[in-house]
Amino acid sequence: MPKHEKTSFAFIRKPLTHAVAATFAGSLAFAVAQAAEDSAKENINTSAESDADGITQARPKEVESSLGSVVVTAQRREENAQEVPTAISVLGGDDLQERGVGRSAGEILNNVPNSSAGTIQNGRPRWWIRGVGAGQQQLDFPNPIGFYIDDVFISNASATGIPIFDLERVEVLRGPQGTLWGKNTTGGAVNIVSKKPTFSDKPEGYVKADYGSFGDKVIQGAIGGTIVDERIAGRISFYNQDLDGRFKNQFNGKTAGAVDDAVIRGQLLFSLTPDLDALLNVYHRKYKTDGNVGTVKSNSATGVFRDGYIPSTDINHVSSNAEDSNEVTQNGISLNVNWQLGKLTLTSITAFANYKQETLSDSDNTPLEIGRGYTDAKSHQWSQEFRLASPREDRWNWLTGFFYFKEDIDSYTAAARLPDGATPQLPGSSQAVSFNSTDLSHKTESYAIFGSTTYSFTDKFDVTLGARWTTEEKEYDLNRLNNGNAASWSDYAQWWNNYNGNYGDVGTFSDSRSKRWNAFTYDITPQFKISDTQRVYFKFSRGIKSGGYNTAAANPLALNTLKPEELNVYEIGYKSEWLDGRLNFNANAFYYDYSNVQVNVVGTNLSVPISYLQNVEKASVKGAEFELEALPTTNLHLNANIGLLKTEFEKFDVQNGGGNYDGNEFVRAPHLTAQVAARYRIPLNNGNQLVLSADARYQGKQYFFVVPQDNDLLNQDPYTLVNARVTYSTQGDKVELTAYVNNLFDKEYRYHALPASNATGNTVYWGNPRTIGASLTFRF
Repeated sequence: MPKHEKTSFAFIRKPLTHAVAATFAGSLAFAVAQAAEDSAKENINTSAESDADGITQARPKEVESSLGSVVVTAQRREENAQEVPTAISVLGGDDLQERGVGRSAGEILNNVPNSSAGTIQNGRPRWWIRGVGAGQQQLDFPNPIGFYIDDVFISNASATGIPIFDLERVEVLRGPQGTLWGKNTTGGAVNIVSKKPTFSDKPEGYVKADYGSFGDKVIQGAIGGTIVDERIAGRISFYNQDLDGRFKNQFNGKTAGAVDDAVIRGQLLFSLTPDLDALLNVYHRKYKTDGNVGTVKSNSATGVFRDGYIPSTDINHVSSNAEDSNEVTQNGISLNVNWQLGKLTLTSITAFANYKQETLSDSDNTPLEIGRGYTDAKSHQWSQEFRLASPREDRWNWLTGFFYFKEDIDSYTAAARLPDGATPQLPGSSQAVSFNSTDLSHKTESYAIFGSTTYSFTDKFDVTLGARWTTEEKEYDLNRLNNGNAASWSDYAQWWNNYNGNYGDVGTFSDSRSKRWNAFTYDITPQFKISDTQRVYFKFSRGIKSGGYNTAAANPLALNTLKPEELNVYEIGYKSEWLDGRLNFNANAFYYDYSNVQVNVVGTNLSVPISYLQNVEKASVKGAEFELEALPTTNLHLNANIGLLKTEFEKFDVQNGGGNYDGNEFVRAPHLTAQVAARYRIPLNNGNQLVLSADARYQGKQYFFVVPQDNDLLNQDPYTLVNARVTYSTQGDKVELTAYVNNLFDKEYRYHALPASNATGNTVYWGNPRTIGASLTFRF
């Protein structure tokens, strides 16, 4: 079998040369632009301070003369992002508005170097940072990218696709965050920070309506303010998307790919005493999709799929005979209490979340009756965190805490091949009827204690030490049934509930397991301040993702208990501010020593393909990142980033003789990612303004599976996406009208693909073509 040639770090030399050249060119352009800027006194304009998902609360301020500081909580304290010794990207209101981010949380990582997130119909995102991520669909297998909504960890990966709106900011931390962010965050963390209630003199908020291609209708808004003077403030936010869909189902002539997504969030802020406040946060989501969006590509040289069926070559055409839908209900509630105890701060975060999903799918993605699926799953999680923090005013400061987490998952899944004539289908399937089902109960319970301390030896040199001890127990009960010689049903309309045939075959089995894992994670970060605006740091961090089980096994041979992932990361970074705060430039380089990587592969046993969730003994990651933000003139804002990456599985044998794949690369880990964005404001004589903005992102070649990596349909070649928009806003940004175009050059690209199964071809999921739209926003 083909293997990837092992290469040295030389692969980044050419892109690195280009990056350095671009940096110098940008600096030259910056100097020219600044020199050419009109030196006359600037008019005072009303601009908007960024708060939310492209939504800003209007307030008067002078024309921008510096970038200002961005406050983050990456170290569980409010700090200037430029002073935090770790790789972090922050997307505030302007960033989100400029890039049109919001329909799914999965869009976030597409704006971060060395990161990506693919999602189907705004559903479960596949998060990847520096090559670390997870493609498994199991509800009981959390992603190594920790996802947090207002400081609450969300374990169920399917629940992380929630739309983002009315936000303060989004923080993306790259690399292991096991000390302070905790549970299984070997790859990094995404922290969603909602806009909080304020004690304003009068109600404030916004309403935004958006209409785009394929009948994409979005309305969102918020209103908040004082309820009881100086005691209680509130804020209610809402979001609703109604998308008709872009695909044409050739089998029944209907439009496919519809999305209906609605979220409401309510917050109450209680100022109980001058030293005690509490924030209650409640949200509810209803999400539904209709119609299959996967297109099948034949592996045959003639283009014939099977039984005479020839898939369409039009990427906007699908052909599906089985119902394909997904319905989700999602709820969350949290109480965040902060109590000032003298100079110490005690924080308590109590949270509960649940998730329910019911799915019907045409698993073969064809008009033939080859396979269909059903899932009914629900999860409940409860967490409690306590933190005690010292003030930051002393040479020595510290933070310590305790974390508890519990999650219960119950699911029923079924798959079938119904007889000819039982349902609408293209005649000709030569497959025998079949049925299987799996009942799963899975429980997780986790405890952790953690701490972090920073000591400043001098005004220019400090060291941060962090540590966390975690114990986590997972148990499951699984019962799988597979039809024997005959499969029959009493009602084809609800085939998943009405099977009345016999059971047997190797696919019928039961299994129960329970195991506890203990982990000690830590980090050490010395930092040196070159000047008040420049600093360098070195960071060593150890991350561990607990073990788990292959609960999706369709064969007892695939049952497996996975070892914990172990990750040692060495990183050096540089952060700087230049030209009186008009230019920020950050850079870092890193090396990952990775053991027992948890991956999903397809192996063979007795010539039968079996899906395995297994450990890869050893792997490595190395790379570098560059981020630039500049304000060349008071009206021009620039952002750029570059990510360089090299990943390699160094000792990789698929279980049960499935083959050796030493040298293969990680999934969704392109060698090069690059992005540039620009926003130019044109003040008008009447006090209004016109804003022109555009962004472009380059994504290098990436693989969708660890094996095989020699199938072009399961890979994506390099591509670039360009977006542009123009906005007209009235004085004070009270009214804002925007026209936009995404994927300006109508680039065709795959954002996910699935290998052939059940004798079908490869299934490909295509990214959106060129889309246009307009939005209207009112602020008050």
